[in-house]
Amino acid sequence: MEDILVAGAGIFGVTAALELRRRGHRVRLLDPGPLPHPLAASTDISKVVRLEYGADEEYTALAERAIDGWRRWNRDLAPLYHETGVAFLRRSPMRPGTLEHDSYDVVSRRGHPIELLDAREIRRRFPAWGDGWTSGTFNPVGGFVESGNVVSRLVALARQEGVEPIEGRFTPDAKADQIVCALGAWTPHVLPHLAGEFRSTGHPVFHLKPRDPAPFRAGVFPVFCADISSTGWYGFPVHPDVGLIKIARHGPGRQMHPESPQRTVTTEEITAMRAFVRDTFPQLADAELVSTRVCLYCDSPDGHFWIARDPERPNLVVAAGDSGHGFKFAPVLGELVADVVEGRNNSPKFRWRAGVSRGPWQEATRSEQEH
Repeated sequence: MEDILVAGAGIFGVTAALELRRRGHRVRLLDPGPLPHPLAASTDISKVVRLEYGADEEYTALAERAIDGWRRWNRDLAPLYHETGVAFLRRSPMRPGTLEHDSYDVVSRRGHPIELLDAREIRRRFPAWGDGWTSGTFNPVGGFVESGNVVSRLVALARQEGVEPIEGRFTPDAKADQIVCALGAWTPHVLPHLAGEFRSTGHPVFHLKPRDPAPFRAGVFPVFCADISSTGWYGFPVHPDVGLIKIARHGPGRQMHPESPQRTVTTEEITAMRAFVRDTFPQLADAELVSTRVCLYCDSPDGHFWIARDPERPNLVVAAGDSGHGFKFAPVLGELVADVVEGRNNSPKFRWRAGVSRGPWQEATRSEQEH
């Protein structure tokens, strides 16, 4: 039985700690707290769960496993996954090579009940949407999870199963048989030798209170991605507990330290959100903006996760590089990390790749456009 220190109790860290403990290891989980940490990417009311990854069959297959896991956690832990379905809508026609077209090809071929939508069907099924949306897909498989509540529940479960919580910040001189650094956006700032590999980038999140919530409830307003690969905009139906609609932008973001005083949503970002809402959801045009936050991503060079052993530090495994699309994989992340700790091979996508030049972005939904 090895003594394993997991640094960081976000979604990578807590799932890794649980899986390693279940495999018989002594596990300590280090985090400055409180949990969920208010600055962690995991902290919010919701995160998207989806199968759509363009032409990428490997991520689609991994997402299938994750959705099975979310359903299992709903039964065994708490009903925190809401399968509202996911709509990917476009203003221009779907063509081969677009995220929506390629996702439809892969997801339908894998046997899921994804549907093609035209402008008339979009207006009929989703009455809150304005004019101009001409094509897209709706997949009843997918939806959202209550992300902050998920982390809270998993941390409590880890303690129940014998993971030892430790309050404090990670330092490179920490001692253990093996160390898992799951530090999220803190990774390039805490591990200096990786400062050139990862970037912490901030992305705006908005919570709106509609005057009339009825048109924005799940059933007539699923989780959506609105021309996301070019605009970055996505969002959620009214949250069942807090009564708010979350809208956010999955784009290039702003590079910043997780504890930067600049970690606030700017006037320009609010103006851009209002323009998008006014054009897309007319009934939300005057909705109260209840709160905002900046979600920090830990961006890898290519958008793929980085779950690998440091070749120059044999007892160190780095589990990072969420690149803004990691939380949906929570039910399988722990297995991916634990396999590397135990010496098993992982996907080549997630390998150690220090020194590799930043190339084309590989995560299909992420907009690289500056706005």
